Amino acid sequence: MKTGTKSLRLQKTQFMNWHEFIFSEERSARIRRHGIFWLLWWIYFAATYYYYLQVGLQKIIFGKLTGVMIVESLLLITIHLIACYFFIYVILPNYLITKKYLKLAAGVIGLGVFLLAAGYFVHSFVFPFIDPGYLSKISSNNTLSWTNINSGLLSAPKVIAAAAAIKLIKRWYLKQKEKERIEKEKLITDLQLMKAQIRPGFLFNSLDQIYEAAQKNSPQAPELLLKLAELLSYLLYECEEAKVPLEKELVMMKEYMYLEKARFGKRLELEATIKGDLQDKKIAPLLLLPFIENSFKHCNNTGEQPWINLEINIDNEILSMKLLNGVAMTGIETTASEIKNIEKRLQLLYPGKHELKKYIEQEIYVVLLKINLNEKPTDSPFRSQLNKRFELTNDHAWN
Repeated sequence: MKTGTKSLRLQKTQFMNWHEFIFSEERSARIRRHGIFWLLWWIYFAATYYYYLQVGLQKIIFGKLTGVMIVESLLLITIHLIACYFFIYVILPNYLITKKYLKLAAGVIGLGVFLLAAGYFVHSFVFPFIDPGYLSKISSNNTLSWTNINSGLLSAPKVIAAAAAIKLIKRWYLKQKEKERIEKEKLITDLQLMKAQIRPGFLFNSLDQIYEAAQKNSPQAPELLLKLAELLSYLLYECEEAKVPLEKELVMMKEYMYLEKARFGKRLELEATIKGDLQDKKIAPLLLLPFIENSFKHCNNTGEQPWINLEINIDNEILSMKLLNGVAMTGIETTASEIKNIEKRLQLLYPGKHELKKYIEQEIYVVLLKINLNEKPTDSPFRSQLNKRFELTNDHAWN
C-alpha cells in the first residue's frame, strides 16, 4: 500500500514537473523548451540535408559527420529559426488568429522569398568560403537551385508548422484553463450572491415575525430569534469552504424551514424526512437550499392551501432528494428560470456525478436530485447537534 502511494506521488510530481516545464513562462524554462526543440530539429535536418547534398536523390546512404557539415547545417538552421519566430510571433498572432487572410498570404509569400534569398546567399557565398571544395560538389546550377529549395523552402515549413501547432495547442489549453478559472470565480460570486439574496427579503420577514411575536409576549419569539441567529451565522461565517459537512448544511436547512413554517403558520402543510448515515459526508454549501427556497416561493403564489413534502436519503455516498410542492399554473414559467444558477453549480461542482430532474405534473412541482458525494471520511462535531434536531425517521414532520 505504501509502495503504491509512493508511486502515485512520484507520478504526480513528474506530471507537475512536465506541466511546469511546458507551460511555465519563466525565462529559464522557455530557454530550455526552445533549446530542446531546436536541438531535435537540427538532428533531423542535419542528417536529411547531408544526405541530399552528398548523394542527391539516387542513393539512400549517409556520409561521414564532419565539422564543416555541422557548421553548414547550423547556418541553415539559423535561417529556419528566423523564419519560424517571425511566423509564430508576427504572422500567426497578427494575421492568422485575427483572420486577416490577405495580409497572412502576403506574409507567407514574403517569408518564402526570404527563405529562397537567404538560402541562395548562404549556398553561393558562405559555404564556398567555409568549404573551398563545396562548389566542385555541385555539378550544375540546377543542382545548386534544388539544394537551395530543398534546404530552405521545403524544409523550413516543417519546423514552422510544428512550432505553430505547439503554439496553437498551448494557446487553446491556456484559454481552457482561463475559462475554468473564470467559471470557478463566477461560482464563488454566485455563492456570495445566493447568500445575499436569501438575506434581504427573508431576513426582514423573519424580523417582522419576531417583532410581532415579541409584542405579543409569545414564548416562540426567543426560539425564532435563536434560529435566525444560527442561520445567519452559518451563512456569514461557516460556508466559505468549497465543501462543508452535510450535517451542517441540513441543520441550516432545518432552521430555514422552521422560520418559514412559523411565518406561514397553520396555512402550510410541511413534511420533511431525513434517512441514512450522515456521518463524515460533505457537500458544496447552499446547494440544496435554493430548491427549498423555491418551494416556499410557490407556496406564496398558490391560491389553495400550500404544502411541501421533502424526502432526503443518504445511501453510502449517494444523496437523493425528492421535493414536492403545490404550484399554481401561472408560476410555471418563472419556476423554470429560478434555479438555472444552481444547475450550473451542479454541473461545475459535480460533473458526471449528479442527476437532476424537475417537472410539473397536475399542479405539483417535482424535483428529483441525486448527488454522488464521494468524499473521504472526516470527523464532524456537528453530528450530535443534528441528531438532536432531526429525527431520522420515516414520519418526521412539521405540521
